[in-house]
Amino acid sequence: MLGKTNGENENRNIPSLSTPPLSAPLQDELDTLQREKLDLHSQLFEAGQIQRKLSGARELHHGCLQFASEVFAARFLSGDFTVFLQHGSRVLAAHGDIAGKGIAAGMWFTNLAGLLQSYGHPDSDPARIASEINRHLCYLRPVAPFVTAFLSQVDCTTGAVGYCNAGHFPPILLRADGRTELLEQGGPLLGAIERAKFSSGEVVLKPGDTLLAYSDGVLECRNAGGEEYGMERLMESFRRAKQESAHATLMVLLAWLQDFANGSPVCDDVSLTVIQRDTEPIATTKTN
Repeated sequence: MLGKTNGENENRNIPSLSTPPLSAPLQDELDTLQREKLDLHSQLFEAGQIQRKLSGARELHHGCLQFASEVFAARFLSGDFTVFLQHGSRVLAAHGDIAGKGIAAGMWFTNLAGLLQSYGHPDSDPARIASEINRHLCYLRPVAPFVTAFLSQVDCTTGAVGYCNAGHFPPILLRADGRTELLEQGGPLLGAIERAKFSSGEVVLKPGDTLLAYSDGVLECRNAGGEEYGMERLMESFRRAKQESAHATLMVLLAWLQDFANGSPVCDDVSLTVIQRDTEPIATTKTN
């Protein structure tokens, strides 16, 4: 009978590297932590769905105007927000950014959505809406966060847009002939200065015109080399992305942003809102 080889003798002397079984109390504690983690993820997912519902439809086609928006959270819940509230022939479109991100910012969105419902009547001037929200947030200082917001009342019959830019990055208005304008009229960010003064601007979306609102997460999106997307690249992308519908325009912009990032992690919430006037009048109302 052959004896054991040297390798077999060596293997017999090597201690096992397998993990020893946990004691019953430790295993129970680990199982409890795993269940709590799964439950937390489930609740955060549900909260994200509620936040999206409070924002209204992702797409809206009313009168001669099309509306589309998307928000991508960096951490479960988003501090960025987009809201479409329809009142007769008008739509209150709000796009903004609550300071911070994650659960705290997401919770404050619920409060902000309620304020927009309360003050965003169809005959409300955007500057008046901004002033009321600012007063509310200042009253809650220092607990309440700062908020930047672009608030607009859009007449879907004429294309008239009354707006107030409260400290937000200026949306881009792309005319059908390729000219661009930045919508900067407004005032400071909300919740920062008591009795701050806000003013409204007005533009008219003519057939083929498109308006783009965006968050800082778009401009600060980085590729693998650390390069930011930036305003110049966004302007150029917007000019080239124009499609027949607001939703299609939005999807093209998001695809190009994703291609630019090329797998790099998102460091901040990303949001876009597109408001586009039909090239030909279409009297219809459609929401998704």
